[in-house]
Amino acid sequence: MLRFIHCADLHLDRSFEGLYLMNESVDELLEINEKVLESIVSVAIQEAVDFVLLVGDTFHQNRPSLKTQHQFFTQMSRLEVAHIPIYLSFGNHDYYEEARYWFDFPKNVHLFTEETVQTITGETKQGVSYCISGFSYQKPWLDESKVAQFPRRQGTYHIGMYHGDPQGEHYAPFVVQEMKQKGYDYWALGHIHVATALSTQPPIIYPGTPQGHTQKEKETPGILLVTLTQGEATWEAIPVHQLSWQEITLSLAGVSNQRMALEKIQRLFTVSQKALIRLVLSETADLPKNWLNAKEKKELIAYLNHELQLQGFAQRIYQMEEIQVVFEQQVQLNASPALKRALFQQYQDADVFREVMAELLQHPIASKVMKMEAFQQGVFEVASKEIEQEYVWKGSDNETDSSRD
Repeated sequence: MLRFIHCADLHLDRSFEGLYLMNESVDELLEINEKVLESIVSVAIQEAVDFVLLVGDTFHQNRPSLKTQHQFFTQMSRLEVAHIPIYLSFGNHDYYEEARYWFDFPKNVHLFTEETVQTITGETKQGVSYCISGFSYQKPWLDESKVAQFPRRQGTYHIGMYHGDPQGEHYAPFVVQEMKQKGYDYWALGHIHVATALSTQPPIIYPGTPQGHTQKEKETPGILLVTLTQGEATWEAIPVHQLSWQEITLSLAGVSNQRMALEKIQRLFTVSQKALIRLVLSETADLPKNWLNAKEKKELIAYLNHELQLQGFAQRIYQMEEIQVVFEQQVQLNASPALKRALFQQYQDADVFREVMAELLQHPIASKVMKMEAFQQGVFEVASKEIEQEYVWKGSDNETDSSRD
């Protein structure tokens, strides 16, 4: 029997995105990544696993900060004391360059450093032998499939580590059926941040990212604790995230002034949670027109977060949106909601947005003072609100939303 941890896409030194409306309290988020890694190591020790797999993008960049490196090696040393080996491959974000690292990897960390597939053999404390095959990126992309380089099954157990995307031509694209033909007991995947099982016989699985860093990454099941016996595999997700992304909708129906609105918002929070919250205020028709302008919104978020901190609550509001739909005043468009989503997705592309805003960005002052990410997100927040309030999309929606993270 083998028991191991399958983890991928930690992105240890990645910041939390979309928090431009928050004040200095965002600094307290900087230690979240370290706590996630510490939690993963603690699970491995408590479960007394045979080894840990880290399948690419452990770091968010190929030159992680010295502080992040030190934190990582400290945790790997905890596993070394517990006699738990780690098998680590590098992905498209943290593609391998030996000169980037300030510290020596502990002896229990086994690296896949080549784009050519390598196989490492090992033996558990109980004398069970196993083989692990894998590869690493040495640049930010890999256009060809690596599956053909993987040897056919060897030894008592054989595991494949593969950081790639079956639909992404620049990220080691692969075909599931070709993986199945290798006869492996388990394929440990990385790159897709959403937990996904491409196959169960044999398991070909993305565990998803352990900690979401954007509002799109609300679902973070964690790491996988995998058990292999001859001819059978089981796995369970163990949550290790230290912070969740939530959306809360609050009706302000019957609320007629700012004081009442503030009181109702504050009554929302009764239990402390480690969460980043997008607060949607609906049914605001009874409030004065323009009761909450852009400047006041940022001030309100700062005030609420300060009050939450004083009261010992761990959640923080990172975004606030007002929605007030008056259907009888809306313009009806003979276009599908799918078209609306597609248009928004297109213009959320940074390059497309820059092209549209090219004239503004040529202004010498604007180009210096604007922070593009914050400006783009602010524009889309306002545009989304205006479109929802002014238009009804009446076309049929038979299309499938195929957007991917």
